Amino acid sequence: MKRLVKITAFNKVIDKFIQQCKDSGRFDEAQMELIREGFEKGLTMEEVKLYARPEFNWCQMNQIYCGFEQDLTTQQIRIYAKPEFDSSQMFEIYRGFEKGLTMEKVELYAKPELDNLKMNHIRWDLENGLTIKEVKEKYNL
Repeated sequence: MKRLVKITAFNKVIDKFIQQCKDSGRFDEAQMELIREGFEKGLTMEEVKLYARPEFNWCQMNQIYCGFEQDLTTQQIRIYAKPEFDSSQMFEIYRGFEKGLTMEKVELYAKPELDNLKMNHIRWDLENGLTIKEVKEKYNL
């Protein structure tokens, strides 16, 4: 019975959060759907709050959500869950983790001043065996 009470209380917290997001007028319907979907898929409040921010557009929110769907760690997702990255840059960072690059390697190119194409080239070089030192020299990082 205690478990049911806890679940009911948590659902009320979720419902209240969703209503606050809706009432703020700062999220469109697609963004609201992504917020609801996160809870439906079992994300925690902390995880949903990482992308349920009005400074993100839907594409950015979706990149963060996809990180959770692909079982990236919250630490990995926090690297790119920043409004200064556009969704294409977020994808390149996400993709590096998905391809098994270490945090150190991804952080090498997870810089807002690098466009997604340069990030893609750096990621590809790292995936194909270039060392961090070689990448730094090649791209003047």
